[in-house]
Parts: sequence; C-alpha cells; structure tokens
Amino acid sequence: MTATTTQADLATLVRGAVDQALARTRLTLAGARRLAEAAEAEGRTMGVPIVVAVVDAAGGLMLLHRMDGALPASTELAANKAFTAVQFRMATHELGALAQPGQPLYGVGASHQGRIVLFGGGYPCRAGETLIGGLGISGGTVDEDMAIATQALRAFSD
Repeated sequence: MTATTTQADLATLVRGAVDQALARTRLTLAGARRLAEAAEAEGRTMGVPIVVAVVDAAGGLMLLHRMDGALPASTELAANKAFTAVQFRMATHELGALAQPGQPLYGVGASHQGRIVLFGGGYPCRAGETLIGGLGISGGTVDEDMAIATQALRAFSD
C-alpha cells in the first residue's frame, strides 16, 4: 500500500476483484437475460415461439421469458427442464437415455414431485467446469428446443 492509497481505496479494489471472481463462477441476472435474448433471437429465426427459463446453480428460477404465441404448457416445461439440468448436471435428453427401462436411472422421472423432464431442451450452464445454472427451452419440437438452447449457450459463451 502506497502512501496515497487509503483503506477505502483498498476496500474498493478488493470488492472489485471479488465481484470479478464471482461473475466468473455464478450466473448473474444480466447473464440470464443474455441467454434469454439469444434464445428468443434463435426462436424468431426458426419461427418457433418459445418459453425460456433460466435457473441458478441450485435450481432456483432466475428468469422466465415467454414469447408471444408460445404454448401456455411450455412455461412449466421450460422451468422444469432448466431445473432438471441443474439437479442432474446434464442435459435432459442425456438423463432421458439413462432413465429408460433397464438403465441405471429408470424411475427417476417420478422423483422431485414430478418436476424431472426426460426429453430434450434442458441444459446445464457452465463457466469452465463450474456449474452456474441451467437453461430450459420449450415451445417447439424436442429437436427445435435443443437447437435453440444449443445456439443460446453458444452465444452466451462467446
């Protein structure tokens, strides 16, 4: 600390460094909005009205965005897709493959009070290897939901 650096200056520097570190290890509301905007843009390009849900690393809903014309049922599905992706730390379609008869997670769809989704459209969001949240897309076909989510995550990581 130099003679001209005060404790207040030092505290400001430390707060700034902590904020930068946290921004890399947690999903902020601004980040959730960027994901939703990227997903909506892709949905518009594809002509698919969707619902976008973004959850934090614990599965708590941060943002729910419903495009005009999206199916009402897609609201709950999108939120549950994002929740599932965080709870199991994998994409919902990957979990679905593990939950088929004879597979190790058969029956898991009945857990968590019916919130578990076993088809595509839910993805974990990561900063490096750190899970920071989840993204759920619903409103199109399973393939459309997956394509929109993949594009939104790609745009978010750029």
